[in-house]
Amino acid sequence: MAEIEVRDIRHVYDQGTSDETVAIERVNLTLKDGTANALLGPSGCGKTTLLQIISGLLQPTEGQILIDGEDVTDKPPEERDIAQVFQFPVIYDSMDVYDNLAFPLRNGGVPENEIDSRVQRISDLLELDDILHSSPSNLGPELNQLVALGRGIIRADTSAILFDEPMTDVEPSRKLTIRRRVKEAQQEFNITALYVTHDQHEALTFAEQVAIMRDGNLVQYDTGENLYQNPVNTFIGHFIGSPGMNLLDCTLSQKNGAPHAQLGPHSVPLKESLHPKLDLSWSDCQIGIRPSSVTVQVANPHDEADYAPAIVDQVEMVGGFQIITATLEDTDVEVKARVAHDFAIEKDASIWLSFPPDDIRFFHQQEAVGAA
Repeated sequence: MAEIEVRDIRHVYDQGTSDETVAIERVNLTLKDGTANALLGPSGCGKTTLLQIISGLLQPTEGQILIDGEDVTDKPPEERDIAQVFQFPVIYDSMDVYDNLAFPLRNGGVPENEIDSRVQRISDLLELDDILHSSPSNLGPELNQLVALGRGIIRADTSAILFDEPMTDVEPSRKLTIRRRVKEAQQEFNITALYVTHDQHEALTFAEQVAIMRDGNLVQYDTGENLYQNPVNTFIGHFIGSPGMNLLDCTLSQKNGAPHAQLGPHSVPLKESLHPKLDLSWSDCQIGIRPSSVTVQVANPHDEADYAPAIVDQVEMVGGFQIITATLEDTDVEVKARVAHDFAIEKDASIWLSFPPDDIRFFHQQEAVGAA
């Protein structure tokens, strides 16, 4: 187990040439001892580069990597006691599963009786007992990933384990089972883990905290709940959630002595704690609200003050609920709302939408304003 600190890391590919590319721009991140973490972001955001710098496969242009306070920036991978599970697992087809698991222990001179004990423990944990004497060449990619995981954590001195898009080649129906076993192994050994993925569902179901990257920058490192409820900017709001947060361009107006968000002719009240932080002269403003927080009425509400009329553009069945896309009357503002699967609604219907102030996040120049 170990605490891993990424300190002011910057990395440039082809530095000093016409093809120079900044892959990582001043990233700082601390992974606490024994925690499960994920590194999430779109393709090309720098997450795999950062993973390789942590593991020692890549030397950063600037900055330091510390493990338990020790600077290991210049140390090779084998001296960092970090295991890595790659997108396509490296498994020895000339050995059966048992010998693949035992291989790093035999290389380290561990006695055979201790090797057998550790292999059995890993096999029980990852549910590999039925394939211990099978050839990896006869197994699917999901089982080979588990073998690679087992080989990574079987050493007593493994301080951390890094996963680089490990589910890419795994069938969707098998991903949940594999993630469950990986998570159980991480918790059983209390090992520091970092899971790199572009899939938010994988990241949020595996990790206690998720670091989201964009264009080489670390945008937010937080719990899944805070990423969902309190995004620090519009990118996080849109990126997390399916569908993402509604981000509605607005202006600010004064109504009944309090600031309101103005969506065309429609005024939306904002929670009181935001009021002193807002400037009515601001432009480039958005309110953000999750589709699950938008209130939908199909009958004209008695108190229309808190509701805006809209026309339904589309109704989609998504899993156990429906997603309504509607346009606010007299505007081009499009809003998504989540309703129950049996909610009676059709395209072109007239509806009324309300935005509860406590569920609204306010953004100025794409950055969140005020605490949630």
